[in-house]
Amino acid sequence: MTDRDVRERDILVASNEYAYVQDLTKGDIVLYVGPTKISLSNTERLVDFRSDRFVPVRSDDGGLGVNPFVAASSSQYIIVENPTRDPTQRPIKGSNASIELLSGRKIVVPGPATFPLWPGQRAKVVDGHELREREYLVVRVYEQAPGDERPIGTEIIVRGSDTSFYIPRTGLEVVATAQGYVRLAWHLTKNTGLHVRVVKPHVAAEGDQLPAGTYAAGTEVFIHDREGFFFPTESLEVKDIVFAIPLAEKEGIYVRDIETGRITTIAGPCSYLPDPTRALVIERRLAPELLALYGIHPDARERALSIYIPPSYAVLVIAKNKREVVKGPVTRILAFDEELEILRLSTGRPKSDEALLPTCFLQIEGNKVSDVVRVKTADHVELEIALSYRVSFVTQGAEATDAARWFHVKNYVGLLCDHLGSILRAAARAARIDAFHSSSTEILRSAILGEKHGESPREGRTFEENGMWVYDVEVLDVRILDQDVKKLLEGAQRAGIVSEVNRRQEELRLSSEKLKEEVDRQIFASQIDTMRMQAELEGARRQVVLAQASSAIESHKVERVGKATNDAEAFTISTRARIAAAEQDAAIEALRLSGQVGAFKEQMAAIHPELVATLKTLGHQQLAAELSRNVSPLAILGGESVTDVVERLLGSLPIGSSAAHDVKKVLAIPKTK
Repeated sequence: MTDRDVRERDILVASNEYAYVQDLTKGDIVLYVGPTKISLSNTERLVDFRSDRFVPVRSDDGGLGVNPFVAASSSQYIIVENPTRDPTQRPIKGSNASIELLSGRKIVVPGPATFPLWPGQRAKVVDGHELREREYLVVRVYEQAPGDERPIGTEIIVRGSDTSFYIPRTGLEVVATAQGYVRLAWHLTKNTGLHVRVVKPHVAAEGDQLPAGTYAAGTEVFIHDREGFFFPTESLEVKDIVFAIPLAEKEGIYVRDIETGRITTIAGPCSYLPDPTRALVIERRLAPELLALYGIHPDARERALSIYIPPSYAVLVIAKNKREVVKGPVTRILAFDEELEILRLSTGRPKSDEALLPTCFLQIEGNKVSDVVRVKTADHVELEIALSYRVSFVTQGAEATDAARWFHVKNYVGLLCDHLGSILRAAARAARIDAFHSSSTEILRSAILGEKHGESPREGRTFEENGMWVYDVEVLDVRILDQDVKKLLEGAQRAGIVSEVNRRQEELRLSSEKLKEEVDRQIFASQIDTMRMQAELEGARRQVVLAQASSAIESHKVERVGKATNDAEAFTISTRARIAAAEQDAAIEALRLSGQVGAFKEQMAAIHPELVATLKTLGHQQLAAELSRNVSPLAILGGESVTDVVERLLGSLPIGSSAAHDVKKVLAIPKTK
């Protein structure tokens, strides 16, 4: 389809939509507001407003050219650029000719609102600004409004504590940031501060964000020791927020006073909040080699130089007019102008100055320095001696002043080895090889430490130059350099050793024999003493056995006599008790029988004769009934009558003739059904 076909095609514009049509002969732009239909002629084309110019709509633009109305809800507002000169003029449905616009101006239309844009207008819908307690907006005056004397460019702060929802009016615009329109107020705590600059003359009253007073433009103020929110104003701007620097134990920082230039050291433990209007935290930069000598890690440059002195070590802290000895264990924070004295010590064996070892730490106790010294004896035998010196540093006067002399000699190792080496060479020249070889340790220790007096320790050797005291010497090795002399001495020494060993063996054998005889004599004496003690023990045992037997017999006798006496007395007492009990029981039984007899007599006398007869008759009837029930089987088996069987049975029983007669009479009574 060609562009001509597109122009001639009818275009439908729905409600709340609009489109621009350009007259190709005049260049005029006509606004069409829906609902309507646009029938383009050959001299018209559909255009759109893009990048401040009208561009034709092509066939591949995918429906561009027809735009929806600009719409804003009640919580939004519209910024309209190039508003109409006559604000009362509104577009109507259908075709609308162009009207005069105020180019370069813009107005704010609060929602709810919806309308089309006149040709040449632009619009932006912005959400209303919701503000919380600690949020604020920066609003700039871009056009003076009636009754508002503030100049263009003035910035106003809208606080969330005062306004929870904000929509600007015409002449004001909300300044946006990369994060949006709403900004967070600066949060102040005890460990933070604000560096604020006064951009306009400002008078602060009591309770204001700044301390009460008058401030000129350009004045910088540091706000601290407060909690809450700080809102910038048109007179105040925040340069930076300052955080407290936490300093642990044995940590520090350097602070320069901006006015005087004086540098002080702030040491922990504390939380230091620097005032940027008066002080500046600085770093002290040292070469990596010097940091290594001080024992400081390179990453600790932002802190003051903190030196740890181990136990038994000391350092000399120096400045322009200061020398201070610090002994460990301790951590010392150096001031900005303080340094450590550097010692350079001889190394190697024997010690030399070819490769000096730099160090700031002097070991003042338990120091050990080893060296190798070549000497000659009185008979010109050359020896090589390996030694180890034990060294400490001592004071004689005031502790603080006398300790500083420890660092007077920068190479105390060289001084020690040179001086003691000359003493050792002099001591070796005063002795022959045989004497020196046999007593080398004693000769050398006496030459350096002094003679030994009894149990008292040696005096040692003190160096007045730096308070160094050599209190012990270990002779590690004495080596003869001439091999021939060495062999002769070894042979003589071997012969002497063999002779000494033989002598000692004989003395040992003699001592063993003496010891053996002495042991035998002591064994025999012990055996005699043992036998004598056994005889004495046997006699004592016999006496004990006799005494025990006599005691047992006497005890048995007493026991049996006492037991017999007790048994007789007990039998007598028990017999008497049984007799008395039997007599008492007999009397009680006689009384009981007498009572029973009397009672029975009274009972018999009380029975009526007729009652007795009646009881007898009832008894006979009961007997006859039982006999009839039990004897009937016998009568049937024997072929006799029950009466005959009973008569024969009763005749054999001792119940009397009267009783038998009564039973027979009962049996003769005919039975009733």
